[in-house]
Amino acid sequence: MLLFNVSVLVLLIAKRVTSLNLTVAASGGNATSPLLYGLLYEDVFHSGDGGVYSEMIQNRAFQGSSQNGVASTIRTLDFWHTKGLSTLSLENSSSLTAALPYHMRVDVSKDATGPTGFWNEGFSGFNVTTKTRYAASFYLRGDFSGIITANFFSNSSSTPLATTTFTISQTESQGWQQHNSTFTPTTSSSDEKNTFAISFDGASNTGKSLRFNMISVFQQTYKNSNNGMRMDLAEGVNALGGKFLRLPGGNNMEGVGAPWRWKWNETVGRIIDRPGRPGTWGYVNTDGFGLLEMMQWCVDMNLEPILAVWAGLYLNGEIIPQNALQPYVDDAMAELEFLLGDPVTTKGGAYRASLGYITPFKIRYVEIGNEDYLNGGQASYIAYRFNAFNTAIKTAYPSIITISTIDTNSLVPANPANTITDGHLYQSVTDTLKLFSAYDNRPRTQPVFIGEYATIYDSLTPSGQQLEDPTLESATAEAVMLLGLERNADVVVGVCHGALIKSLLGQNAVALMKHSPTTIVYSISYYVAKLFATHYGTSTVPTTSSSNEPYGPLYWSTTKSSSGTYYIKIVNHAGAATTPVSVSFAGGVLGMGDAKLVTVTAPGRYSVNGVGNETSVWREQSVAMRNGVFSFMLEGEYVAAVLVV
Repeated sequence: MLLFNVSVLVLLIAKRVTSLNLTVAASGGNATSPLLYGLLYEDVFHSGDGGVYSEMIQNRAFQGSSQNGVASTIRTLDFWHTKGLSTLSLENSSSLTAALPYHMRVDVSKDATGPTGFWNEGFSGFNVTTKTRYAASFYLRGDFSGIITANFFSNSSSTPLATTTFTISQTESQGWQQHNSTFTPTTSSSDEKNTFAISFDGASNTGKSLRFNMISVFQQTYKNSNNGMRMDLAEGVNALGGKFLRLPGGNNMEGVGAPWRWKWNETVGRIIDRPGRPGTWGYVNTDGFGLLEMMQWCVDMNLEPILAVWAGLYLNGEIIPQNALQPYVDDAMAELEFLLGDPVTTKGGAYRASLGYITPFKIRYVEIGNEDYLNGGQASYIAYRFNAFNTAIKTAYPSIITISTIDTNSLVPANPANTITDGHLYQSVTDTLKLFSAYDNRPRTQPVFIGEYATIYDSLTPSGQQLEDPTLESATAEAVMLLGLERNADVVVGVCHGALIKSLLGQNAVALMKHSPTTIVYSISYYVAKLFATHYGTSTVPTTSSSNEPYGPLYWSTTKSSSGTYYIKIVNHAGAATTPVSVSFAGGVLGMGDAKLVTVTAPGRYSVNGVGNETSVWREQSVAMRNGVFSFMLEGEYVAAVLVV
């Protein structure tokens, strides 16, 4: 009984209700990085194909398949099914383009009557709504005269949802012909259990063979960009408030092995000239969402592009030897000329202009490789790979800042000019909390960029596994880390979560956003990232507690905007359930009105957001000033908050 009472006493002391009295200094602090909060994009777990890329058809051009969970060049008819009396097969003669050698052959039975053709599963269904337009298209080869019908079909109600028609008259001698139609459904689906079919009258086409390729359906895109982004996912991304986009990744840029690195020139131009490739994450990348689509993303959301170039290392450990590296350096320089070159005087700039982008883009940051400390890559990176790319880039573009994937202290020579370190931080809750002070003593001449972060373990995570979704505990640990980065935003250039978007289906790792055709789940980490990115100033402001108590379980930091708005951020991680907080200003409060308090929390330590069950709470409330002090109660043992004054 005595042991029980002592345990209770210890618990009560650990969770005691303490107060936090902060004073914001009148001067001091440092300028902050204007790019601190940003985004990482790579096609991982269908964040691109079947995700932010608005194409709805899966296996639209027969570019490869997934074999036992591994991306393969083996062509299949996966996700396609026959309708009526027709037979489907793959064929690779008289191809649409050299990039797309295979197409689907539809043989119509001699006994066919009524609608015949084929249908597609989509990426586990389709979102069909009256709120957006759809664009359907396909390439056809063969003798055909009549009407081809395309429609969405609901498996839940067994009824058509939307139909469009193509009136076609063509002959085999005309070769491949593209057909397009734009339509708006008159009925919305109740769920995503829908298919998309293309059919024609069987009786009029008995015994014929028709060939189809690049069979496509786009839902209306974000800002109506051509070949662009799924609207609802893009809106969710934009709401995060990021200032940069790190592209194109990531492990997916490196490729699983030769020759499957991300090749920029195979991701631009007509989509029928993009061959695609076996991606890193178990499925084929169509590369429909290519380099220019990513740059358009930057334009549409006013994001600074942070461009990564492949630097001679594949994920399987294959390394390009020094005497064979120059063509890959040349390729990176060609990519930069494509993006930055004058449309009249440079070959790359002229090519870009021919694709509709006359004005050169602005690239200020180029990352050389990705995670070159892995897979045996560090020695060659230091010995020759980094320097080969760095020298070429800075000779041609002296103002570009390069990013090293290993600490610049380890380079030879160490800490080259205008080069910053990229660190990737996948940590436990405990280790994420330690990152609060990780950069306090970093030399200010050695800036860092946190190109990926995520809290992926907690005390309940089984050995060898990761969190499936961010918990309140893990998300507020990330908030503590972000506070530390803000305090050091004179040396920390930027930070972005390691998983922006993933599919809800078939994977079990954390992400800011997860999606299905009709659903988006915003994780608690999403709301923490949004809270921090949308409330951030241009300079730090020293802020102290009255008792000079050490950080933990309460953490805090302040920034101030150029217009004079203060953002006082406070995180409680495993502290008291209710904490009285007061904030005063050493320089006085003349001209200050009521403040706004924004908090993110959830019911419990291990709460997660799921489909139809968003447990996190984003709350905004007014805080009145009394006698020069802003006072409020911080509710929750795990909570992230910002006071806007």
